[in-house]
Amino acid sequence: MHTTKALRSRFIATALFGLGVAGAAVVGTAFRSDMRVARARLAGKSPIVATACGPVEVATAGDGPPVLLVHRTAGGFDMGLRVGTDLLGEAFHIIAPSRFGYLRTPMPANASHARQANAFVALLDALDVPRTAVIALSAGAQPATQLALRHPERVQALVLITPALYLPPQPEGPEKGPPAFVLDHLLASDFFVWALARLAPNSLIRVAGIPRSLDSEISPEFRNKVVDWFFPAAARHVGLAYDIRTTTPIAPDLPIEQLKMPRMMISAADDPYRTADVVRYSASGLPTANVVICDSGGHLLFGQTDRLRQEIRGFCTALAHR
Repeated sequence: MHTTKALRSRFIATALFGLGVAGAAVVGTAFRSDMRVARARLAGKSPIVATACGPVEVATAGDGPPVLLVHRTAGGFDMGLRVGTDLLGEAFHIIAPSRFGYLRTPMPANASHARQANAFVALLDALDVPRTAVIALSAGAQPATQLALRHPERVQALVLITPALYLPPQPEGPEKGPPAFVLDHLLASDFFVWALARLAPNSLIRVAGIPRSLDSEISPEFRNKVVDWFFPAAARHVGLAYDIRTTTPIAPDLPIEQLKMPRMMISAADDPYRTADVVRYSASGLPTANVVICDSGGHLLFGQTDRLRQEIRGFCTALAHR
């Protein structure tokens, strides 16, 4: 009797171990497959350009007036290129670099938003682009605004979408960023971010700034697009950690009232990162700026693509005909 129970226990333990090994093998295969897809999606689309400020990864698309597209946190050239072509189509020449620490653009010593702005100028020099409109997303607004302030002769117009610019702190104090272990280790792990996307896909949607009220409207295609922007996580981590530490929760107060070129600022009232408040605060110093605040859409302005295309294409087309 005891022998039968022992054999049964051993069989169950062996079966569970086997299932665990098989499950791990399936998970490992799925992870490696998704990573291959992520790397293939990036491969061969973004040459490294040697500039006076160091190497910069960049992708370009379209013909026509140039537009520098500055991506948001957790992005890279792929995000910039996709957003730029979605908004402007083929009628403009989209220039989409990877910012410091993203994908194949290295993080230099003593990095700063001002230094990133200088690197943008060096990239434009290397590409023989004397002047360009600039569209910046979220944390990309910091170096883009520095570019417009430090090198106004190179910026034809400035469009800031859900900008992570200065907002006076609330009485309760600034929100805290993620713990150092999460920022420096977990978010640097391809497997951790992949597992998060597989097991709790809404967690990345939430990090990207989509409010819960829009969950029922999010399509699988949009969800996959957002997840794509996080992969490969390890290749974006250095830039992501830098953005979180230097741009949030309180961005430096810049003298944006000195900006003289045409300006447009866009946000959504339900952005959990409060960029609608940022836009209103910034617009108080720029009374002639074009301000667009959508009723909904969150930080990614979900569901507002048609309106954004109309607003931004109209704005940039008018500039091109000046």
